[in-house]
Amino acid sequence: MLPASAPLSELGVWVIDCQTTGASPAHGVVLEIGWGLCTAGSPRVERAEAHWVALPPGERVSSRVRQLTGFDEAVASVSLAAPEVWQRLRAGMAHAPRVPAAIHFASFELAFLRDWASRFEPEATFPLDAVCLHAIAARLHPDLPRQSLRALAGFLGHGLDLTRRCAAHVEATAFIWHRLATELRERGVGTWQELASWLEAPKPPRSSGRKHRFPLPSARYRSLPDTPGVYRFLRANGDLLYVGKAASLRKRVSGHFTAGQATTSRALEMLTQIHDIQVTPTASALEAALLENEEIKLRKPLYNLQLTNDGHSWFMNAQLSSFRSAPDAEHRLGPLPSTFSARAVGAVRELLAGAAPTRALRALAVETWERWAPEEAVFGEGFRLFIERHAELRALSQPVAAASSDARPDPRRALLRVARRLLAAARARGARGEEVEAQLDVDEPAASVDSWDADRVLRHLERAVAHGHQLLSRARWLCLLCDSSVAYREPSGDRVRQLVITRGELVAVADAAAGEPSSPRLPSRPLAQRQSAFDRSQYDRLRTLTTEIKRIQRDGGSVSIQVARRRWLSGEALARLLAAV
Repeated sequence: MLPASAPLSELGVWVIDCQTTGASPAHGVVLEIGWGLCTAGSPRVERAEAHWVALPPGERVSSRVRQLTGFDEAVASVSLAAPEVWQRLRAGMAHAPRVPAAIHFASFELAFLRDWASRFEPEATFPLDAVCLHAIAARLHPDLPRQSLRALAGFLGHGLDLTRRCAAHVEATAFIWHRLATELRERGVGTWQELASWLEAPKPPRSSGRKHRFPLPSARYRSLPDTPGVYRFLRANGDLLYVGKAASLRKRVSGHFTAGQATTSRALEMLTQIHDIQVTPTASALEAALLENEEIKLRKPLYNLQLTNDGHSWFMNAQLSSFRSAPDAEHRLGPLPSTFSARAVGAVRELLAGAAPTRALRALAVETWERWAPEEAVFGEGFRLFIERHAELRALSQPVAAASSDARPDPRRALLRVARRLLAAARARGARGEEVEAQLDVDEPAASVDSWDADRVLRHLERAVAHGHQLLSRARWLCLLCDSSVAYREPSGDRVRQLVITRGELVAVADAAAGEPSSPRLPSRPLAQRQSAFDRSQYDRLRTLTTEIKRIQRDGGSVSIQVARRRWLSGEALARLLAAV
């Protein structure tokens, strides 16, 4: 019998979590399952288990599910058949026909568990009497922005990271049950029976005008200084959630909490968990951006997406068809942020030279995975539009007499001129430097495109050519910047700051004496040595510095740069150099 009258703090409750390949048993199967026994009086989990479940013949796991769950084919050697997993789960519950269970999204897991029960124990009573922790939290904290497992666990003080694995989710679910049961007891709900009645009662209507309630008091962020700096969002247990930079700490941090409808679901999940803020004021917005980059690389905050990559920068051959993680005699173009950075340009060159538009080439040319490549007829029409729009490319497609074959335009030069014009047009439309940076530095091809048409192919081709050439130009610039001195004045500043960079590392930063930068002794190294010094950290550091230099110039500040033993560059000369990067 279910001990419905026992105090919640003493009642043994099974916590269960499932990962699946679909939203329901009709559209997917259980991929992983975990469970354990706990009481509301303690967050400790006993008799815990977690198992990968063997896939039925022919069942495939989508790339999205792989990303969310960490699944790969290697788990097949440790996975168990579904009937065996069900029997293991049932073995712990054999003492009673019905046992209490706490599941975060109960309706989701229960659908799969009932399907298993109907197939593996068709004559037995379904063994679980489950409550939904999400439903409990929605009643206890109706103004909380999110009640997802991660958001709720973080709000209550549990350190759940972003990996979606069942063992960690079971621990988080037990912690949530422990904390929510304490709140229920304070509201006079002390037994399983009382909890069932409380959940069945009509839910109070939610006011349409009610605002989100964040755990961080607004007075905390409104009291921050109106100065540049770096801010850090922390959970109640001290976990680092996010690191950001700001030209004004007060305005930027307040903006996270007052964005209203512009706030994304992921951002609301993070804001639900923030209990404290740490800040480090800096001398300028540029130095805040550099510090942000270093902290993200070092501390790996859970909710930062940009600047989190470690490891290599990449180098390509002259044909833009192969790459290496270090430069060699063949691979001299770089550093580049990813193996996809300029391959589209190489693919377009091949197509212009008459190569057959294979599925692989079509995919590369529009920067997507091969399985999402446009069909040949659609791609062909889009490629024709691409050539017709640009005079340099039309000249490539025109027949050339044998006697004058040497006069045939060079596809590389033609594409470079097209790329420069496309980038200039983007700048004329007011494209922001930081927006371009975010689009360029991707580590994999563009996501799936539901439907291709000729105009979409054209847009992807133009974007690929422009961005590929921009990254190649940037690579040359970063190789210069890795041994340099930068003197700058922020648009609203009244002092000149000077940075010294050696081998891609920031080695000195200070106010320029009497407002005039000094000329430090900088190493003069061959290009191959400068390229060999690059890893992803140095690439991102110098890319961030470049973005900030462009911002300062654009917004009316001043910048001067000395590279090796060359003269200082500033004003229009520097602007022309930066225009291509």
